Amino acid sequence: MKIAIFNEDVDELQELSDILKILLPHKDSNRFCKTFSSNNIFMKQLRRDTFDLVMLDWQNSGIKGLQLLLWIQEHIMPAPPVIVLTGCKCGHDVVAALNAGAIDCMEKPFRKAELLARCHNAMRNSKRQHLSTTSQLVFANIILHPSALIGSVSGRAVSLTNRELNLALILLSNQGRPLSRQYLYDHLWSRDEKFTSRTLDTHIYRIRSKLQLITEFGWKLNTIYGYGYCLEHTGTPCDIHPPKMLTDDSELNSIQS
Repeated sequence: MKIAIFNEDVDELQELSDILKILLPHKDSNRFCKTFSSNNIFMKQLRRDTFDLVMLDWQNSGIKGLQLLLWIQEHIMPAPPVIVLTGCKCGHDVVAALNAGAIDCMEKPFRKAELLARCHNAMRNSKRQHLSTTSQLVFANIILHPSALIGSVSGRAVSLTNRELNLALILLSNQGRPLSRQYLYDHLWSRDEKFTSRTLDTHIYRIRSKLQLITEFGWKLNTIYGYGYCLEHTGTPCDIHPPKMLTDDSELNSIQS
């Protein structure tokens, strides 16, 4: 989990950071919770890094919260869930924030327990929305069935391990965005598990092979030296049949067996 907080009030920014670190691994909380008081630095970092949650102050002396929220929705794909904090008691800010794409909005002064509960709820709802385990997920010629640990590539069925599925979902849900090795480690392995850089490379190789993430199938999985990986969809490949929709239970069972 990685959280970005933007607030021009340095004291409030520190308070928010201290509260949200409760959600994170204690020994690594400084690395996972990033604070920003400059909107320029904040926007540049959103383009470069991947965050699971953004907390945004609505009232700023420079670029306003509404402008930042709309910018996130337009330029960051997929846009992370955003919680807005506002000091306005009239309710207008809440309506504007929710209409602009915020997943939640809180009035200040905020209560610690409520803030943590809303953060948990925001990330839970966002995960449900994007990675539902009860339906198929379609990415161009790739279809994934998370609950069954199977998928299809241009109609050809493939089976996946749980970790391979999670890696595939991260890559496919963040097309065109560079993902650092550390980000992938944090989302695929727990702190107690032992793994090496080679372990991640092996999983990348398996995903590339199983899901045919190659140019012939309209995909390009780039290795970014010294940083990580970036998956790009290069377009609809030629001479490839449309994806096969796996909706029949008997068909799913036959693939699993």
